[in-house]
Amino acid sequence: MTDPDQATPAFGIPVVQLPPDLPRAKPARAARFVASALILLSTAVALLAAWQSWRSYWLVRDVFSAVPTVTEDQLREATERTTLLSYAWLAGVALSGIAFLAWLWRARINSARMCDAPQRLRIRWAVLAWFVPIGNLWLPQMVLGDVWRASRPDTPARGGDLRKVPASKLIAIWWALFVLMHAVDLFAVNLLTRDSSVATFESVFFANSISGGLAVLTALAILIIMRRVDRWQDDRELIR
Repeated sequence: MTDPDQATPAFGIPVVQLPPDLPRAKPARAARFVASALILLSTAVALLAAWQSWRSYWLVRDVFSAVPTVTEDQLREATERTTLLSYAWLAGVALSGIAFLAWLWRARINSARMCDAPQRLRIRWAVLAWFVPIGNLWLPQMVLGDVWRASRPDTPARGGDLRKVPASKLIAIWWALFVLMHAVDLFAVNLLTRDSSVATFESVFFANSISGGLAVLTALAILIIMRRVDRWQDDRELIR
């Protein structure tokens, strides 16, 4: 019969017994809560922007109709609402990004202290990865992917190899949605710089609607990821 103590460990990585009374990890819950609230707020603003683009489309369509009924006050109010929502969305993205980076920084440090397996990028890249032109199309998800692997409960604390730990499909989906959402946003902004025709406003409405839907899916994915990583890291033994 097979001795359970000699059973093959997870991913074929030998398990090393840790000494007792090691310090425990403390996730950045406050940063996660703030980031989560701001992400949800930004998502709500994105949906409101889609609604406002629909209203603007019908106003512009009325302007170019045979018998216009729209007033200058209505056009001015629509423009003001659009501008306000644009600034609110930018502020939400910036603030939620800062809170998310604070959470990711702490999660990256925790993952390195609870698992000595080398990660592909150094801790500083938890922040720098987002600001490297072109590289920011894939480096951030590499950082988060390694944090996910190192934080998994079945990843050995010592002597492990993260390359043998399965990658997260959820992170891959989140990143694809995130990049696609911002690509659609840039497309919508580009449209508005061309002209003010009915066709342009119709295209902007469809682009903002798609972006709003992607924002909802992106928000749900990253909220699940942050919560799961925090749950895995909570009260884990720190080996260094």
